[in-house]
Amino acid sequence: MKVFFQRSVVAILVMAAALAGNIQAVISKDVTTENFFLAQTPVNADELELPVALPELAEVILKAGGSNSGRVIGIDVQTEALSIQRSGKTATIPLSKIQKVVFKNGALAYRSNGRQIIRGERDRPTGQLVTWNGIPLNTFTVKNPTQGQAVVKLKPPVVSTAQLLGIQSVARNRQYVVNEIQFNSQQRTINILANPY
Repeated sequence: MKVFFQRSVVAILVMAAALAGNIQAVISKDVTTENFFLAQTPVNADELELPVALPELAEVILKAGGSNSGRVIGIDVQTEALSIQRSGKTATIPLSKIQKVVFKNGALAYRSNGRQIIRGERDRPTGQLVTWNGIPLNTFTVKNPTQGQAVVKLKPPVVSTAQLLGIQSVARNRQYVVNEIQFNSQQRTINILANPY
C-alpha cells in the first residue's frame, strides 16, 4: 500500500509539472490578429474603439433626389458636413441634405493592417450584417482617408456590454466593413450597417 501511495504521489507531481509546462507554453505564445489597431486597444467593457473600413467608392444619396459619388474622406462634426473626393476634386455636402451613404459592392477596402478586401468579388462576409443605431456623430472619425480607415466608439446605450464583448471578439481576426451610413442631423447621430470580413 505504501509503494502504491508513493507512486501515486510521484505520478501526480509529474503530471502537475507537465501541465505547468503546457500552460506556460500557451501563455507565452504569440497571438496573431488581423486587426492590428484592435490588438493594441486596451480592454474596456464599457467602451470600444472599433476600427472599420470604408470602401473606396461611395454613393451619397441626397434627400432632394440625385446623388454624388466618390471616396468618403471625412465628416466635420462642427459644420455637420460630409466630404467626398473624386478625380482630385473635393465636395462637401451638409449632413441634413443626405439620405444615406451607400458603399459600392466590389469596391476596394483595406483592413487596418493594410491588406485589401474586395467586397462581393473575391471576399465574402464572414458574419451577419450588423446595425448600430444612434451613434453620436462625434464618436465616428475617418483616420486615414486614403485607405478608408475609420474608427467608431461604441458604448451603451448604442450597444450593450455583452454586444461590445461580442463585437470585440469578432474584430480580433476580422475587419468590419461599412455597407451604409445614415445621418440624423437633428439628433447629431449616425446609423452604421457593417459586415465582418
